[in-house]
Amino acid sequence: MRSIVLTAIALMIVAFAAPQFLASPTDERPKASAGGNAAQPAPRRGDVEIHAETNGHFYVDLKVEGRKIEAMVDTGASVVALRESDARRAGIRVRRGDFKIPMSTANGTAYAAAITLRSVAVDNVEIRNVSAVVMPDDKLAITLLGASFLNELRRFEVSDRVLVLEN
Repeated sequence: MRSIVLTAIALMIVAFAAPQFLASPTDERPKASAGGNAAQPAPRRGDVEIHAETNGHFYVDLKVEGRKIEAMVDTGASVVALRESDARRAGIRVRRGDFKIPMSTANGTAYAAAITLRSVAVDNVEIRNVSAVVMPDDKLAITLLGASFLNELRRFEVSDRVLVLEN
């Protein structure tokens, strides 16, 4: 009898929790709470702590070539991917003919232009000479901070909905 009751309780917990985990994540950044979830310096110099938003994603304010750009951290992206409008804001110009590199996206194949960024920074964590691509705005909802930045760090890890970047 006891095992039946425990099984019933476990099934009820799963029934209530499952929809939260099965819902597809949104590409839109939710409104920040009063405390804010923007990148924050961690106690040690060269570290940054980023708290996950309610949708589970990590958003940061990047400095690309010294210009502020909002981005989402994407460990599945092989390179930093800039929206074309964000690239222009950072002083990067690409021509239509530069969009030659096929990229697999959630919405199918899109073409990107390869570039090298002199500087990409999240607060006090800066990486120089970062491989990146520029993609048309209609193919990329938000700039992505990908592996071409993350893999140059000494360490990056997620624990308890906090992403730590260490340079």
